[in-house]
Amino acid sequence: MKEWYPNDASLLALGEDSVTGVEYIPTGKSPYFLEFRRLVQRVLAVAGRANDLRVYQDGELAVGVRAGRCYVGGGARDYAGVSGLAIAPSATTQVWMDSAGAIQSGTGGFPGDRTVYVPLAEVVADATAITGVDDRRGEAFLQVTDLGMLGISSTAVEIDQVINGVAGTVDSAALNTLTGGPLSTADSEHRHVQVMQGVDGEAYFSLINNDVGASANMGLVLSLPGRLADDTVLIVDPGSGYLTQRFDGAAYHLVGSVHVQVRHEGALTGAVSGRVAGVVAIEGVVSDVILSVGTNIESSTSTDGIDAVVKINGVAVTTTSPGLKSGDGTGFRSTSQGDGVAGIIKTDGTEDVARGDVVTVDLNRSVSGSVTQEASDVVVLVVVRAKRPE
Repeated sequence: MKEWYPNDASLLALGEDSVTGVEYIPTGKSPYFLEFRRLVQRVLAVAGRANDLRVYQDGELAVGVRAGRCYVGGGARDYAGVSGLAIAPSATTQVWMDSAGAIQSGTGGFPGDRTVYVPLAEVVADATAITGVDDRRGEAFLQVTDLGMLGISSTAVEIDQVINGVAGTVDSAALNTLTGGPLSTADSEHRHVQVMQGVDGEAYFSLINNDVGASANMGLVLSLPGRLADDTVLIVDPGSGYLTQRFDGAAYHLVGSVHVQVRHEGALTGAVSGRVAGVVAIEGVVSDVILSVGTNIESSTSTDGIDAVVKINGVAVTTTSPGLKSGDGTGFRSTSQGDGVAGIIKTDGTEDVARGDVVTVDLNRSVSGSVTQEASDVVVLVVVRAKRPE
């Protein structure tokens, strides 16, 4: 539907537009051409900004861009204008200003990131001439700022929460205190994380600076105030690198593991049963059984060899005993270094040991061929992983 004008009487009564300041030529005003020029001059002054960066046709397949100003790429751009910009025939060409303030054009569409350019126009051409110039500047100054367009994934509400605080007490001063470091009053603004347990007290942990100056060391404090009177503090010993436990006024180096071993010096020419390796010194778990020989057995039959059965209080602790055979090679051999068959520890509770448990070893020799070198200097190592510090 056609847009309406005001009625004739209203139009004839108009003297000056209150918004733009453009004056209407009074009826009968003379000389009329002078008044008309004044009208045109005022309209052009009002419309001057609308001409900024306007794309216009200046050849059969060429356009120009008027001078103007805009803001893009984090700064104001003052553009002097250009003419004779070539347009591709039989195509639609996009024209835009990039973030550096330079005019760009192409037929592949505008850039995908709306924050780095100002769209100016789309120019449609047939094989010989431009058929239309579609002004696209309105997309730059008539738009609602979209967070996705700005590359921001947070919502406006989330941004407000960061700036204004999620509650009335979380203001800029409180945030400054919270980020002031260990010597600030940050504890007055928040509580440390506390884990509530289903026991008769509260359990929590915290990291502390155990010392000051060059010897500063971080410690982990574990507390069970409802069950233990003292905190347990775990600290890495800066001298040895071992983990140290401090509890009830005493310090302990945490023992990672201990071992029990049995040695058979010289050649192993027959089976050895019930050889006492020793007594377990700590409460723990048997984690490995290793068989090593200074010189491996050599036989005409590659399957001839030896194995070791480790027993805790008379019960075998492995489902598969560590073993070495003639075919594994001559000289030094060890099941912990990829030779032979490694021992496999039981998982039925037999592997759990206590202080005072007796460890014995059976050395078995299986031979059917002609032996030219007996296994010698046989050693069995039983590794016990500690359950608690000693």
